[in-house]
Formats: sequence, structure tokens, C-alpha cells
Amino acid sequence: MGNKVILCFIFLCILCQEVCFAYSQKNVSSNSQFSVITIGPMQKELYSAFGHSGIRHKDDSLGVNSFYNYGLFDFDQPNFYTNFLNGKLLYMVGKFDYGSVERHYIIENRFIKEQVLNLSNSQKNELYYYLENNIKNENKYYLYNYVYNNCATKIRDILENILEQNIIYQKDSSVLSIRNLMDLYLDEQMWGDLGIDICLGSEIDIKSDYYSSMFLPDFLFNSFSDAKLSDGSELVVNTIEIDNSNAQSARNLFSPLNVFLFLLIITLIITFREFKYELRYKYFDLLLFTISGLVGFLIIYLWFFTDHLSSNNYNIIWASPLNFIIPFILHSKRFKKALHYYMLYYSSSLIVLLILWDLLPQEFNNSLIIIILILIIRSFALFIKNLKSK
Repeated sequence: MGNKVILCFIFLCILCQEVCFAYSQKNVSSNSQFSVITIGPMQKELYSAFGHSGIRHKDDSLGVNSFYNYGLFDFDQPNFYTNFLNGKLLYMVGKFDYGSVERHYIIENRFIKEQVLNLSNSQKNELYYYLENNIKNENKYYLYNYVYNNCATKIRDILENILEQNIIYQKDSSVLSIRNLMDLYLDEQMWGDLGIDICLGSEIDIKSDYYSSMFLPDFLFNSFSDAKLSDGSELVVNTIEIDNSNAQSARNLFSPLNVFLFLLIITLIITFREFKYELRYKYFDLLLFTISGLVGFLIIYLWFFTDHLSSNNYNIIWASPLNFIIPFILHSKRFKKALHYYMLYYSSSLIVLLILWDLLPQEFNNSLIIIILILIIRSFALFIKNLKSK
């Protein structure tokens, strides 16, 4: 009998503890303040070039100063690199001390903008409960997408859920595509910009609007600044800015344009020497066509076998996977006729690509014009040499 009383007492204590914990989770002080934090871009890494967004919870009366960060990923997660390649990477949300976060970004010379949100006490409670529930191990992971589900769009979607979609945005029209918006942040990430332009297809060339542009933290900030609630009040009641972005921009001598121009000069020299002195630079063609063919295989893989925004990629015209086998049949009599017609077809398609450069439904990286010229020169050279040897 005594043991049963003790067990009942323990059970009641545990139940009371759970109830008290649940109650504390759903209630915050009337002094609580929730803000959207926008972090400026940093050009040292591609992933930081677009900036960052997070949510701050501040309550001086309770000594609370937290930062909820939806931009975290774990290199140790199972199949990290495979998931990254396939566009199935899991990101997660974490909770940190805001003071430490602010100091970190100040050291990195990045601006910090804080937008204090206009929330009722019940909405603050609901947002707090949502965030605290979201950082639990079973809830903290989400399937990341750099345009439709990232650190900025998560904040937009969470607030719309809390406010029951009563946010009214200023619906400005835009002439920029998603690719154009990305390009605004990639002046110092020219190789990263080239990689994006090669790997991502015409899906990101659709015109953006006020809503889709909020995948970028700066555009989320601008949209929230002009937004109103359904009762006519402002979504943001106060904006605080720490302008610490004094980093100097630097131009890279080894930009794609400079490197490709150097390769074009080399191509012209060796092509001239081939025809003047009856020489053969087979290793140059081996590298050129093998690499362009491998890029073609990568495009095919991204297009059909991943969740990246890589479908309908017109780069496949110049990066033909068939190029991969060209070096292996250059001196084969069996495939001589097939090689002859392929070089004629391939070089002609490249010329047509240049003619239609601005008319196709995909925007190409302009530095690729030089690569295409190199491929045209070498394709015609192989075609003429093959013609002479008949």
C-alpha cells in the first residue's frame, strides 16, 4: 500500500512538471520582443555571399536574448555529400545567444539590421512556442532549397502562419529573374557564378515577383519594411541598423574571363601552327573535349536525377556528352566518317547558339562565349583536317 502511494506521488510530480513546462513554453512576458535579423553578405565564401536571416527573441525582464538560426547544416549527417549532390540536403534550426551571434558577424564586417515585429501577446506566445518546438531534435531538420526553402523563406512562412497570412506586401513588379537576383551578389564570386549558370537550368530564368524574391535576405528585409497587417498597421514597428560593412572588394586576376581569354590565345596559336607546320596537338583536344563532355554528363545528371533547379538546361548544346568520346576516335579509321559529320554538326550548332544567345529562354554566362569560340575553332580544325585526309 505504501509503495502504491509513493508511486502515485511520483507520477503526480512528473505530471505537474510536464504541465508547468508546457505552460512555460506557451507563455512569454509582455516585455518580449521578436525581431527579424538580416545579416549582410560576405564574399569570402559562396554560401555567405547572399547574406543571412534569423529571428531574435529579446526579453530584458527575463534575461532572454536568443537567436533562432535556420541556416545550419551538419557535415557529419549520413550521406552528406550524396544528399548535397542530389539536392536533398537537410538543414536545421538552432538556438543561440544573440550577443555572441552579433559579435561574430561584426568581426566578419557584415552589417546587421533588426526589424522589431508588431505582434500581440498571443502571437508572441504562439511564435515562441513554435520556435521552441521547432528546435527539438525530432523537428529541427528541413529539406533545404536555395530558392524556395532557405533561411529567409522559412521566416516569411513562419510569420505568415502565426499571423494567419494577414501580411499585406507592397506588390512591386520586377524585370529581374531569379538568376538576375543571384547575380546581384556574385560580382566577387565569378567562378561560383559560372558554376551556378552552368549547372542550373532555365527554371531560374523565370521573372521574379515581390514574393519569390524573398529568398534573398535583403529582399525579405525590404518586403517586411513596406508590409502592413490586415488592420492597416505596420508589420515592423522599429528598425535598428548596425552598419559594419567596410570590407573592400577585390578583383580576381584569375577570373573566368581572363582564364578563358588566355585559353583562346593558346587555341589560336596551336591551330595556326597545326596548319602551317603540319603539327598535331592531340593532348589539347583530349582535354578540351573530354572536359566539355564531362560537364555535359554532369548537366544530364543534375537535370534528370536530382532535385536541383537544373531541368531544361540549354548549356547541353555546347557541353555535349558526346564530346567525351571524341579523343578516343580521332585516329580511328572506323569512325572517321562519323567524326567528320559530328564535327560539322557540332560546330554549326555552336554557331547557331551564339546567334540565338539572347533569344533562348535561358540566360548564359557571358564568359562561356569564349569557351564556345574555342570549341568552334577546334571543331572546324578537326573537320578540315579530316576532310584533307580523305
